[in-house]
Amino acid sequence: MQFWGESLSWQTGTFISYDVEPFLPTIFAHGAEDSTAYPPSRATGLLPLNIYYAWAAQLADSDMQEAARASAAQLTQVALAEGQDVADAPLYSNYAIFDTPMERIYGANLPKLQALKAQYDPENVMGLAGGWKF
Repeated sequence: MQFWGESLSWQTGTFISYDVEPFLPTIFAHGAEDSTAYPPSRATGLLPLNIYYAWAAQLADSDMQEAARASAAQLTQVALAEGQDVADAPLYSNYAIFDTPMERIYGANLPKLQALKAQYDPENVMGLAGGWKF
């Protein structure tokens, strides 16, 4: 909480956690390059970062969501400054905040996924479920 500690200290019931998933470098070695929705490229195995903010007061929604976004931006800048090539890394959909543009998750695969949805779900049945809407 060093980065956001003072600005969020007024919040009660706040929990903040940053967790890196230690996946094997070979995580994307299986399957064909063009047979996957995520990641858009299997060339590099990435370690997803879960920036987890939890809070009790509904009035804090905007502040906490902005804090999570700012933390992600700060961590990205630190990683870039240290030479990590993460500027265009796809975001892991399970950890992406609700209004993330789908291009940041699915990249160049997005048009293909939208076409598949149009072909196989013309009545938008899956639109009734949770998750990212193609």
